[in-house]
Amino acid sequence: MNDLYAKQIVHHLVEQGVRRVCISPGSRSTPLAYAFSQEERLEKMIHFDERGMAFYAYGFAKASKTPVALLVTSGTAVANLFPAVMEAFLDEVPLIIITADRPHELRDCGANQTCDQVKIFGDHVRWYFEIPCPDSAIPTGFIGSSIAQAVYRATQSPKGPVHLNCLFREPFLSNDEREVPVSTHYEPTHHTLSTASIEQWAKKLSSCERGVIIAGSMATSRSLKSIFTLAEMLDWPIIPDVISGLRSEGMHQNSIPYYDMVLKLVPHFRPDCILHFGDRLVSKSLSQWIKQAAPPIYAMVADHPERKDPSHMLTHRLQTDPTVFCEQLLQWIPRRISWLSHWAAVSGVIEGHIDEFVPPASEPGLVRFLQHHLPPHYSLFFANSMPIRDADQFFFPRFHRGPIYGKRGVSGIDGNIAMIAGLAVGAQRPIVAVIGDQTALHDLNSLAMLQKCKVPVILIIINNQGGGIFSFLPIAQKKEMFEEYVAAAHCWQFEDAAKMFHLPYLHMTDPTQLTRILREDKTHIIEFKTNRVENRQLHLSIEEKIKEKIQALAYAVN
Repeated sequence: MNDLYAKQIVHHLVEQGVRRVCISPGSRSTPLAYAFSQEERLEKMIHFDERGMAFYAYGFAKASKTPVALLVTSGTAVANLFPAVMEAFLDEVPLIIITADRPHELRDCGANQTCDQVKIFGDHVRWYFEIPCPDSAIPTGFIGSSIAQAVYRATQSPKGPVHLNCLFREPFLSNDEREVPVSTHYEPTHHTLSTASIEQWAKKLSSCERGVIIAGSMATSRSLKSIFTLAEMLDWPIIPDVISGLRSEGMHQNSIPYYDMVLKLVPHFRPDCILHFGDRLVSKSLSQWIKQAAPPIYAMVADHPERKDPSHMLTHRLQTDPTVFCEQLLQWIPRRISWLSHWAAVSGVIEGHIDEFVPPASEPGLVRFLQHHLPPHYSLFFANSMPIRDADQFFFPRFHRGPIYGKRGVSGIDGNIAMIAGLAVGAQRPIVAVIGDQTALHDLNSLAMLQKCKVPVILIIINNQGGGIFSFLPIAQKKEMFEEYVAAAHCWQFEDAAKMFHLPYLHMTDPTQLTRILREDKTHIIEFKTNRVENRQLHLSIEEKIKEKIQALAYAVN
């Protein structure tokens, strides 16, 4: 029904007199972007920068004295509209702001790229309304009357912006069923668990034959040693998220490298218990695996009360320090043998062959080069979209590395270069940062910070001339509109930007060219040009070739 709702919203905007729409590409806004692309009565402006797009719409509406619609995806994309919204409100300029949003079950639970968009513009809009997820119980006239009200409030005195917040569930261009939420048992223990409680947990965990420890993002790494020891005692595999801190320590004997592929290619690995330390996860495959596995025990241990459960699968939530929890448990849990060897065998096959299937001059190849050759005194930053996902899949250093950073709060595209400069100076440690071309374009003016930065920053911009991650989504099949409306294809290059800010520049054709740059310990802008279509095919090819190797294992085919 997403398609039907989006089509009705666009149709009624046109019926109410709107003739121009400004669009910034994104994933959650897919249904509306597709509907707008199919409406011939509308003039369209597509621009990758929400802030600039909003000011363009503001200027057009002010000069033409006609309402202009703006479409952006969820998250920080919405916040980037705020300056133009404020101007339009005070200048009485009619804007129809349409933002995509997550459904209610993904709010206030730690779901990636989700923030509170309800009345986000406060008193700077004439009217706010939330259009809920499609539902057959909603009257058929609901969309039409809502759009009519929005356009009316924007164009009648006093004119000004209005905000429609539209909720969509996945899949964006097909039907989906609502899932029943799972209740969670909370144990709000700020410091230590009682002896009775810890003894009960020791019995629960010891009785599980197929347990898994998941390490999500953690603000501190002080829990690592105790987590490793607990995993050894239980003989459970550890799944270490790329920004959990565990990978910076090198691979522990219980850690499972390449778990993303293991989960995809060995579907019969189903746990009876998951012990989750920390918060967010990068891997979508891991999140889906948790949801499909639905273990009888899924416990999260973190030292705060916030609900970080976007799948709503938690059965137990313990508010306590992970270090304290592990140390208490170790007094009660005997050493045992579990299914760790099966995980290690599959991961070992992947590790033994992965470099055969990853071309050096590719996006995954860049990550593999950094794994093998990055000096340990460097920090790492992987920007959102493909860089952080490639790192989660392919970056598993065997020995200690510097800290690995990401930007996974709301996973916004904005401000990454400025943040990287802050990380370098704040830690007083040189940093290699891998970002995409759209991320770079979004924060191009912050290159001025790198020019002033006294700590070396090696900024690697993967330029595949658009949003590479969108090629992995179903919307990529809509070829008639994909490149312009979703991928936001462009022809920009970054050599002139480097010159403008007096920064050394290298057009890299092979990651081995980084060897000299890393030795110099000086700030550089490095542009690595790739192909979005070829990159997607490469990822699929790697999985297929690894799958053939895994099938040689007897237990993987029986």
